[in-house]
Amino acid sequence: MTQNYYDENGAIVFVSPGISNGSTWMTVRQKKPTSGTNRIKSPKLPLRSTSDEAQQDLDAYAHSKNWDKAD
Repeated sequence: MTQNYYDENGAIVFVSPGISNGSTWMTVRQKKPTSGTNRIKSPKLPLRSTSDEAQQDLDAYAHSKNWDKAD
């Protein structure tokens, strides 16, 4: 199950395949609902080959940052 989060600035953070058509998954940040996304580059959020792996990374990272879950 995918879980989105709000970072410390209120931007939504989630797992996305980007432009890879599902072959590479990453964690991205979207500042406004109408804006584009930017990858969060961190050793704790590496590129992954499945969405589940990327989601596990994001869940651990968000927990360590005390981010709130998004609905």
